[in-house]
Amino acid sequence: MHGSRKRIVKKTVDVMMTILLLCLMAYQVTGEALHEWCGIGMTVLLIVHHILNGKWSASLFKGKYNAYRIVSTAVNALLFVSIALTAVCGMAMSAKAVPFLYGILPVSFARRFHLSMSYWSFVLMGFHLGLHVPAMTAGWKLKRTVRTILAAAFTVISGLGFMLFVKSGIPGYLFFRSPFAFFDYEKSVPTVFAENLAVLTAFAFLGACCVSLLKGEKKGGQNKRFTAAILILVSLLIGTSLLLFDGGKREAAPSWGTSDPQAAGTAADKTKEEQPTRSPEDDGFILLPGGTFTMGSPETENWRIADETAHTVTVTAFRIDPCETTGEDYARLMGEDPSAFSGENLPVEQVSWLDAVLFANAKSKDAGLTPVYTVDENGVAWDRSADGYRLPTEAEWEYACRAGTETPFNTEKSMDADEANFYGHYPYEIEENYFDDSVLEARPGVYRQTALPVGSFAPNGWGLYDMHGNVNEWCWDCYGAYDPQIPNDPSGPESGTRHVYRGGGWNDFGKNMRSAYRAAGQSDLKAANLGIRLVRNAEGGIPETVTAAETVRNTKAGGRVLIAYFSWGSNTRGIAEEIEMQTGADLYEITPIHPYSDSYNTVLMEAQEDQHKNARPELADPPESIDAYDVILLGYPNWWASIPMPIASFLESYDFSGKTIVPFCSHGGGRFGQSLTAIAKLAPDAVMGDGLSVHYSGGASLPDDVAAWLDRNGIERK
Repeated sequence: MHGSRKRIVKKTVDVMMTILLLCLMAYQVTGEALHEWCGIGMTVLLIVHHILNGKWSASLFKGKYNAYRIVSTAVNALLFVSIALTAVCGMAMSAKAVPFLYGILPVSFARRFHLSMSYWSFVLMGFHLGLHVPAMTAGWKLKRTVRTILAAAFTVISGLGFMLFVKSGIPGYLFFRSPFAFFDYEKSVPTVFAENLAVLTAFAFLGACCVSLLKGEKKGGQNKRFTAAILILVSLLIGTSLLLFDGGKREAAPSWGTSDPQAAGTAADKTKEEQPTRSPEDDGFILLPGGTFTMGSPETENWRIADETAHTVTVTAFRIDPCETTGEDYARLMGEDPSAFSGENLPVEQVSWLDAVLFANAKSKDAGLTPVYTVDENGVAWDRSADGYRLPTEAEWEYACRAGTETPFNTEKSMDADEANFYGHYPYEIEENYFDDSVLEARPGVYRQTALPVGSFAPNGWGLYDMHGNVNEWCWDCYGAYDPQIPNDPSGPESGTRHVYRGGGWNDFGKNMRSAYRAAGQSDLKAANLGIRLVRNAEGGIPETVTAAETVRNTKAGGRVLIAYFSWGSNTRGIAEEIEMQTGADLYEITPIHPYSDSYNTVLMEAQEDQHKNARPELADPPESIDAYDVILLGYPNWWASIPMPIASFLESYDFSGKTIVPFCSHGGGRFGQSLTAIAKLAPDAVMGDGLSVHYSGGASLPDDVAAWLDRNGIERK
């Protein structure tokens, strides 16, 4: 290629890489699909760039290295590495451009590394450009006044860029302090690109000034060094001043995906005010007038479950907390916050149903109200006439969630990750449209992998926040079939082995956030996506006492153990074999007569089809009986946020009464999903042990993780 033509091509590639980088950093503008394709384009241009600059690579070990060459070479090398790692990790999470590479690295690892490396690429690209600015502008003949004006302008812009760099939380991303990025989806497109350009300019400005600092040996070098140092100092002072003037805080509310920042702020303020509350008159609870509604889902609702039978229910007026109970509120009364996630104004989680009952009583006493619950060896009795705080009934919860709607979600349309905190990659109906989501009402979005501050999204029509997503919420009712013969203020079955929780959590799929969806677990179940929302009677109440007589038994220790597992790939099988090695227990692989496809893309569709039609695949060589076993260690991969259907076939083939089921699950980021609920419903007379969720194959820590899990469940090791 002719020299001048090659220079034009090189400059064109450099400009295209810079533009693509700005597009990649504007995820809230481009969306997931375009973001991935821009990443592919950046990878291709990086390869072309290094081919065109082959002479630079060939000369690395030739000639002398002065300060400038050392810094320039280091920046170039680090930039190449960071962009390459960004590309590889991005492909490992790809759902659009190269979905066949999804999972080539553990997804949680890839996500964290992709985030960090992308911002390192952004910073290093700016610095790289700055190092070459003096050479590119060396032939420009500008008057001193013009140079001074340009220097002043870029100093101010760079100051703004440094302020935005800090305010946007980029230092935290660079050093792995956050597993996901926060974007303000309310900003206009020009604003997003202008702010990203300001940050890029700040580091280009820093790079250009460093050239003068590093090349001080040339004529006039000392003056250039002094000028460069002053310009850097002034730009940093401008940035610091702007940051202090702005309040010194990084962006928070909009970055959580809030649709109504003002409403979200109001909810957060209201919850903070609630912490020292001692009187029910100012507890912030919202009065919901009584009414009649259709509870459950119509048969036409996609992904409905048979236990969602539609029936007419009437509820009496009651008061409800507009937000989920926070860790601060829980800790103030109970002494500690048991939550897996730490942070201000987060919902409490890792609380059992019984923990929630005891907290409600403590809050009642704290406010001078009559506790509604009596807890003894026979169970929990609820005085329905008492004025204290309590868990909502299932009917009250659904009535409050729906806020007058009859659609799957109270938004009257499918929810996306801008409207609720859930596994945003999997909005409602994604299962059957995984390879063409263009038909979906809600498109795939961010998966945050954590609970968010209460009130981070717009409320429903009755002013209630996070009824869909964030954390599931315990209800009073024992789990069982609806009784249409009790249409007024139903409180569920008189007894049962499971309690209901509702709403879906941060790691649940869209289908499991539906207003009608019912989850169930033992009263001692604790999970990082399971929390509390309290209610209390509006006036009077119902003059009766009902009892939840569930008895929680401990996992049997010392009994005979069977390891039963289904594995499509090797991950679950590897976990099962590690368990066998540590326990010496019998091992049985659950295998369908008609195996699933070996193709990953095909098995995705087969798995969701089986779930959709609630299939029961016939099993090959099932055990004649499991009567000899006391404990079943049940393993499976998390498929579409639940169990694979061969597990359902296994559970329905035997009587698990009095036995203990201890689940272990391999997953790609969703932990157990709703698989524990599925098992709890299919084996209602079994005791559920403490489950083990393993990310893919578990890595080097698997033996220790398995050992600790066995010990927690009282299962003997060899």
